[in-house]
Amino acid sequence: MNQTILTDLILEKTTPKITAVIEDEAGTPVPGTSLLTLTLTLYSTSDSPAYAIINDRSDQDVLNAEGVTVDAEGNLAWQTASADTAIQDSVLEKETHRAVFKWTYASGSNTIVGAHIIDMTIQNLEKVL
Repeated sequence: MNQTILTDLILEKTTPKITAVIEDEAGTPVPGTSLLTLTLTLYSTSDSPAYAIINDRSDQDVLNAEGVTVDAEGNLAWQTASADTAIQDSVLEKETHRAVFKWTYASGSNTIVGAHIIDMTIQNLEKVL
């Protein structure tokens, strides 16, 4: 499993494009046309242990849908929606949203499962002085 931690703050309710690469166990990109499934779960890690789901994205099918595309080189592009970056706890100055992308693809007679985590820090604009 790969993990990306975005270092730039994302302002709440903005819609940045977030990218990653879908790779096999050897680190070779998996073309979008080879994917059998691609899902996204998005939640806040700032409200542990509840981990509230954000924007109804709980194992959501995003294979070339819901603002997510994967090209022939395995490049995943996610055009976020404003609800994806909405602050969940208005008391917090910043909170972390975690996107978990999971995918499957065929390799011979086997179905291979992969995942990529993206952590992003969302800035609460109400708390900016």
